[in-house]
Amino acid sequence: MENHDEEIERYLAKFQPRPVRALEMRPRTKSARPPWLAAAAVVVLVCGLSIWYLREDTERAKALAIVRRAGPTPASWQDGLNALALTKLALENDAQFEAFLENKSQSVLPSFKNDASTLRVLTKE
Repeated sequence: MENHDEEIERYLAKFQPRPVRALEMRPRTKSARPPWLAAAAVVVLVCGLSIWYLREDTERAKALAIVRRAGPTPASWQDGLNALALTKLALENDAQFEAFLENKSQSVLPSFKNDASTLRVLTKE
């Protein structure tokens, strides 16, 4: 056993530590964008998002106020209804919702009764 230890000691004695080379450091380069520019961009982004959120919240409140009115007629609805107001209307009063959709489809979708309508052109082919 001691003989084996001596062999290992002789083997390890062959290895000599090498000097450690100096760590190469790149020279610091100046950033193309100053840090205040990034801070200004963050401030502008936060302001823009908060204004957008407040605007959306105001529109949602207006739409909910329209829905809460007692007995509105489909012709009195404004164009600015969002999905929340339409969903609430559909859940609370299905007949008014159907009338609203029918009224909107007549004013938004093209008429199929004309001779030059898309439907007539497609049926001729």
